[in-house]
Amino acid sequence: RTAACTMGKGNKGKADSKGGAAQKKADESGPSTKGVQAMEIRHILVEKHKLALEILEAVNAGKVGFNEAAREHSIDKAGRSGLLGWKRRDELDPVFWEAALQCPEGTYLREPVHTQWGWHIVMVQARK
Repeated sequence: RTAACTMGKGNKGKADSKGGAAQKKADESGPSTKGVQAMEIRHILVEKHKLALEILEAVNAGKVGFNEAAREHSIDKAGRSGLLGWKRRDELDPVFWEAALQCPEGTYLREPVHTQWGWHIVMVQARK
């Protein structure tokens, strides 16, 4: 199952003029995850699924940016604006890692991911 993703920065999942139809097609086929050794990740961590959905709704509607929502709502204060930085597979919860692999760079998951720490809204900024 592929997790639904949406473009970051209030783009609501639409291909922009720089990516056009080719970018949209690439996004629909899913990200290339072969050989991914690390990902630069942001997240918003909350305790309740309902709150995660409310935050996603606000971000999707453009009422608040991802980084601002992270500063306001995330219970993980280790990273500024939700930034976890570059993480390898062995540094993250397996469920979190697998979910992040399903999201193209520069996007965030449309569905929250549940781990032992709570509910995460995951954004993948880059891969290497």
